[in-house]
Amino acid sequence: MRSADFRPVPSDTPLTLADHRRFPLCRLVLTCAMCGWARGYDPERIVDRLRQLRAGGYPTAVGEVARRVAWPCPICRRVRWRSDFAWPAGVAARDIRRLAAMHRN
Repeated sequence: MRSADFRPVPSDTPLTLADHRRFPLCRLVLTCAMCGWARGYDPERIVDRLRQLRAGGYPTAVGEVARRVAWPCPICRRVRWRSDFAWPAGVAARDIRRLAAMHRN
């Protein structure tokens, strides 16, 4: 996948993994900073794995997750990652608003 297959979550402040609850259907996207290859992950599974490793949990900053990744990019074979929350391109904005309102109310 390319990073174009995801729409970034807008935010004015740095996000933590706990913030994924505010953005329904969002994924934690790891993107290669060199070639743009991207893959989305379920934020809950990332939190579980960080807890198993005793390396973090819900208060972990989203940008810190990329620093923990040590495997090379499958396309360019470099190890330079960035992480952020994003929605898959196929998710409609209407669905996101509806689910956010259900969660908020």
